[in-house]
Order: sequence, then structure tokens, then C-alpha cells
Amino acid sequence: MRLFGKVVLAILACVLLISGIAVLSPRAVYAVVATIIRDQDNPARHPFTTECTSNPDRGGSVSCNTPAIPAGQEVVIETISINGFGDSTNTVVVVEVDTSAGGVLRGYRLNPISDDGALQPNGAEYEGAQSLRLYADPSQTILCGGVTRGPNPQVGLGIRCAFSGYFVTLP
Repeated sequence: MRLFGKVVLAILACVLLISGIAVLSPRAVYAVVATIIRDQDNPARHPFTTECTSNPDRGGSVSCNTPAIPAGQEVVIETISINGFGDSTNTVVVVEVDTSAGGVLRGYRLNPISDDGALQPNGAEYEGAQSLRLYADPSQTILCGGVTRGPNPQVGLGIRCAFSGYFVTLP
């Protein structure tokens, strides 16, 4: 009978130990599984950033092109950040981005960006960012252009466009 009591006690101890582990460890197991699944969902994605800066111009529009997208890569743009300046009388800049995807040129006009007042009364400063989804083919450039209502004879108009997202290596 003593042997039987020891066996029952050992079995109860094992059940208690297994129950304790099951209660305490699901979060650690979930974190490991979540990481594995995330990596399996997007194995070909790689971070991508590029930018271009226009030369200042005394007129009402400027543009710049990024370096060409490397061969064998398809780019997905998810965020555009704009920094710019102009004459104090031009309180809004409208920015358009042109990309080529699938052999088709696509233009996208961002929300107008207002002067933040930091350079007033001597000039206007434009800063903004927008989330979106644009695609760019290999060997193509991304064009970014800015337009103000009037010319910018005192300060000139200039913009810097920064693009971020990811690229996928094509087969």
C-alpha cells in the first residue's frame, strides 16, 4: 500500500507540474509562433528608401527624380515625406509624384501642404508626410514635383521628397 501511495503522489506531482507549465508559458509560445508566421508571410520584403531634391527655382514649379530603381527589384512606396521652401506669399505647395508600374505612368497628387510659419515673414516652409501605396518598376525613376500658386522671385521654390517602403526581388 505504501508503494501505491507513492505512485499516486508522483502522478499528482507530474500533473501539477505540467499544469503549471501550461498556464505560465502560452505567451512565450505565442511570441515565437507569431515571429515565425510573420517571417513566412513576407520573406521577400526588404526595406527601401530613396530621395530627391530639386534645385531652387524663382518660378512657380520645380521637380526632381530619384536614382533609378535597381534592376530586378519592384518597389512599393508606403510613405512620402516632403520638406520645402518658397516665397512668403505662397502659403501652399501642391506636390505630385509620378511612378511607372507595369509599363504605365501613374501620377498621384498629395494633399496640399501649407506653410508652417517657421520662416515668416521672409519665406514659407512646407513640411508634410503622407501614407499611400505606389509601385515603381525596375530601372525607372520616381519623379516628385511641387507647384505654388505664384512665382517665387525672392527666396525661390525648392523641395525635397523622401520615399520609404520596401522592395521585392523579382525572379
